[in-house]
Amino acid sequence: MLACACAREDGIATSTGAGASTGGPGDTPAPGSSSSGAPEEASGSPTGGVESSGSVDGGTTGPEPIALRYDEVRQKSAHNSYQRDEAPFDQLVYHRIRSIELDIHVGKTFEPTEDGVWYVYHTDVVDDATWCVRLGHCLDAVGAFTDAAAAHEVLTLWVDLKDDWDAGHGPDELDDALQAAFGDALITGPQLLAQAGCPDAPSVQAGLLDPACGWPTLEALRGRVLVALTGAAPVLRVYHDGPGRRALVAPAVSAPDDAESWPGTAIFNFAAADVADAQTYVDAGFVARVWDCNDAARWDAAVAAGAHHVATDKVHDAVDPWARTHDDRGWPFACRSACDPPAVVDEAPIIGVEVESGDVWDAADSAWFLHDDRSAAPEGRWQAFVSTANSHVEPFAKGCLMARASLEPGARYFAVCRPADDEPLRVQWRADPGGTSTAIEAAVAPDNTLDGPGVAFVRLQAESGGTCLRGEGSSDGVTWVEIGARCFDEALPLQGLSASAHGAGPVRLLFGGVTLDPGSGRGREGGARAPRRVDDFAASTAIGTAAATLFDGPLP
Repeated sequence: MLACACAREDGIATSTGAGASTGGPGDTPAPGSSSSGAPEEASGSPTGGVESSGSVDGGTTGPEPIALRYDEVRQKSAHNSYQRDEAPFDQLVYHRIRSIELDIHVGKTFEPTEDGVWYVYHTDVVDDATWCVRLGHCLDAVGAFTDAAAAHEVLTLWVDLKDDWDAGHGPDELDDALQAAFGDALITGPQLLAQAGCPDAPSVQAGLLDPACGWPTLEALRGRVLVALTGAAPVLRVYHDGPGRRALVAPAVSAPDDAESWPGTAIFNFAAADVADAQTYVDAGFVARVWDCNDAARWDAAVAAGAHHVATDKVHDAVDPWARTHDDRGWPFACRSACDPPAVVDEAPIIGVEVESGDVWDAADSAWFLHDDRSAAPEGRWQAFVSTANSHVEPFAKGCLMARASLEPGARYFAVCRPADDEPLRVQWRADPGGTSTAIEAAVAPDNTLDGPGVAFVRLQAESGGTCLRGEGSSDGVTWVEIGARCFDEALPLQGLSASAHGAGPVRLLFGGVTLDPGSGRGREGGARAPRRVDDFAASTAIGTAAATLFDGPLP
């Protein structure tokens, strides 16, 4: 994360923009230059004795309407999402979380204080690690997800106000920032009432607690962002009492009678130590968030109390399986009482690859390759986002957009990749058959904005008859930065997705919004830019020794 300056161990120098790696640490190459033959990460040996396989899960048919209401489900909430090991984008995509938190301050040591700008961190200097420096950067990272997965289940964003309002940091400025980030996706208190069919309720609280009205359904909230503010009661009171607010407030209160003084909300916030108060509020019909649930006992107590949002630092459910609400299809929620969850989860077209392999590196590759043979028309632009575990995973497992001359392990190739852990986007290529590989890394996002390893969008451009390739990265899928480019002596017509485990496995990598422009006519919707699924590719093949399971959706 941004506050962590980590030394590299693999001999690859890193750049913060379009730049290149060189042969030795400390070198500062010119943009676009490269290192040829420099040792990459300690390359794992190819997975031995693993048979090539490529089982494919069947396609999905679109989000299934479901009548459950917002207050009828429980969800995992990432506490202090900006400082977890996992990037906010991957918390939402890979880890299936729909409830995240940002702490905001009006100033930060060594940073300018600016009107309308809040900084995101926990404790200044002492504990200021963050994936995104300013509130706007964090909101952009969340907005990148909401844009990429327009049909996402409702996202609840908790914003913890650490400071009082001042002349340049008032409720109106905060509302402006929220509106600019989410636009029509942002849902306000009055809009909640309208969605629930009670637009004329005397207050937000009265309508949401009225059995004849109540909270809207998850289906009605699909694609929306609900913002809830936490913090000191006097700060929240100023916001709550103002007109036309874009967020709800979620005060910490002790008795249900206290809720009456907060008619503009029906959400309340409790520390794990106050779980008994949370249960009292839940029993009274309110939505409750319980935070600091960082062990199984506290998590279970919050669940037993009926909490709707159970906030924890434990993002990675494979490491802490008790901290999970998503089901085996990736639906982010759990029913608070008996219900039928949807059988199909399809918030965005995602291709998943669970791979066991060596690496794409050195003189020969070991990876899984889902691809088309574009020999007849090798030019085109591939685009996708790549989502990874970000922690407790082989660091140099990689998801790539790749073009190859052939399926031979030592063939010429060009790829733009996202590593699975704390490394920025990279471009790689092999210029000569059986020759060494070259890498360029780039943080893509400008300094002091979004931490480089959190950038998830990649693009590969094939030009000049497929002989010249260019790799680009983006923090939002809109603005692109070139990482590296290379021309070859022959066309690279085999193009698609590459997944490699770097000698570990199985490693799960997710590719979302995969498009090709111009397209091959294989898109499900008949358009060149229709996002692809597994069976929209012509071939699924092991390069070298590799095995993989392919599936549509976030989980196999």
